[in-house]
Amino acid sequence: MSSVAAPLNRQQSWIPLLCAAAALSLPLTLHFFRTRDDNMNSTALSPPSSLPSLPLFLEAQKWASKDPKKIAIIDKTKDLSFTYRQLLNDVSVLKRRILTELKVQDLEEKRVAFLVPAGYDYVVCQWAVWAAGGVCVPLCTSHPPKELLYTISDSDPSLVILHSSFQHIKPALLDNPSKATFIEFSPIVDVRSCTSTPNFHPAFPSSRRALMIYTSGTTANPKGCVTTHKTITFQATSLIEAWKYTHSDHLIHVLPLHHIHGIINGLIATLLSGGIVEMHAKFDPQVVWDRWSNPGSSTMFMAVPTVYSRLVDYFDAHIRSTDAEAASRSGAGALRLVVSGSAALPTPIKTKFLEITGQTLLERYGMTEIGMGLSCGLDVSRRIEGSVGWPLPGVQVRLTQRDTGTTIPTSSYDEDGMIEVKGDNVFLEYWRRPDATAAEFTSDGWFKTGDVARRDTAGAYYIQGRASVDLIKSGGYKISALEVERKMLALDEVQEVAVVGIADEEWGQRVAAVVKQRKGTTTLELHSLRAKLKTEMAAYKIPSVLKLVESVERNAMGKVNKKMIVKKYWPELV
Repeated sequence: MSSVAAPLNRQQSWIPLLCAAAALSLPLTLHFFRTRDDNMNSTALSPPSSLPSLPLFLEAQKWASKDPKKIAIIDKTKDLSFTYRQLLNDVSVLKRRILTELKVQDLEEKRVAFLVPAGYDYVVCQWAVWAAGGVCVPLCTSHPPKELLYTISDSDPSLVILHSSFQHIKPALLDNPSKATFIEFSPIVDVRSCTSTPNFHPAFPSSRRALMIYTSGTTANPKGCVTTHKTITFQATSLIEAWKYTHSDHLIHVLPLHHIHGIINGLIATLLSGGIVEMHAKFDPQVVWDRWSNPGSSTMFMAVPTVYSRLVDYFDAHIRSTDAEAASRSGAGALRLVVSGSAALPTPIKTKFLEITGQTLLERYGMTEIGMGLSCGLDVSRRIEGSVGWPLPGVQVRLTQRDTGTTIPTSSYDEDGMIEVKGDNVFLEYWRRPDATAAEFTSDGWFKTGDVARRDTAGAYYIQGRASVDLIKSGGYKISALEVERKMLALDEVQEVAVVGIADEEWGQRVAAVVKQRKGTTTLELHSLRAKLKTEMAAYKIPSVLKLVESVERNAMGKVNKKMIVKKYWPELV
């Protein structure tokens, strides 16, 4: 194996030796990284190593032993497929390289930040950091250097791994107070038939820190949310039980890999089940429809609402009434599981997707700090309109009064309350923020999500939004911004909308709507908007302020920073 394409052709005879050496932990060296920093100008070589007996690695070994040709990752950027057996061998080599670079036998929770595109290289990097005993800090591939520097500075890593495709921003990233070593990771471009898997040794405690994901920062500066190996395994196995992942599953993965949705729901749960993850560096609606049109090409798809909106729009513009329509409809309809999350799913998008594919999107509720907490049922009959369903296996959920913290009895229905969660799915801490961590937990150990929901007679939960930005108090009424957004998105003129509360002396807050209008529709005016909505909701919920914009800015997970929306369009009221 080589991380550089050129030497590969000169060293093909090393391929069987590498696999054997990885299995026996022999000191075979191989050019895997080209490492350059202030203290090293030469190329460093590293041997393979044994792996700790973590559940994820042991499951991978099981599938590698059952079927040496079992595919783990399909990397669409490289157009290459990699087996579970090769994955474990490549991880063992990189593990040793990391430990050699830092001159330690165990990272002992040292942080390793890495900027690697979605694909096989990302998985190898993530698993190698865990194998070395470190904490993964995945960096967002779309963030500008300033935001990457914030994460690097705050997480204080010992090592920063830069994929060769991001070497152009290395000078900007070196402009930080961190003493971290920077090394280059060149793409793995060879596919091998390994005859064995690496040796395994006893794992460190599952309570060890493993992953640091930074919060979205929609209400405050991003915080490093730390989870342990135990937490990661629990989050993944809870979903496996609820959504019935199997080794036959094939996920088309288009989600960002610096968020919980893409890492746990998509990557870890599928690989822990022995399935195939087909990884795309970015989402392209044409590519997804083409893949779905190929019968049996995949079984699962997970995305945020904006992705489903783009899929619907692409179908209407390029597939409907064409020769490709029948294959597109039947291919998408054959999927076993199609999930929407990370932001509220507008009813019109859900309805249009159902009309096209016959698929009722499964909605769930989660966040960085808890993984997934609630989910509608796998059975379509248990997917309730507007609901995110019931607590996942092993997860405890309760509602409390916002002002008093008193628990709302399960016998009390349709009463708004704060969502609190408890279980092995809950994160350990905010990195180096003990006060912030303590503030988010109740005295009896429940995590305060900051979200508001109500519960119906069947025990299903309905999210009303973030208490800080989605609950608007106007004239003594409490209004859910998410409810108003759903109603507005049903209008032909509205393509995207963000509803916010803006300060008002008389009403406390006024309901304001920031709208991206659909092309080809009559210009939307406030009086006509209000007239259209009066038949859909109470007058006090209808926006009294309207702002038309070219786009509603969202982050990688489709979320809107509503505090920034208010600052941008009504700075005088902040």
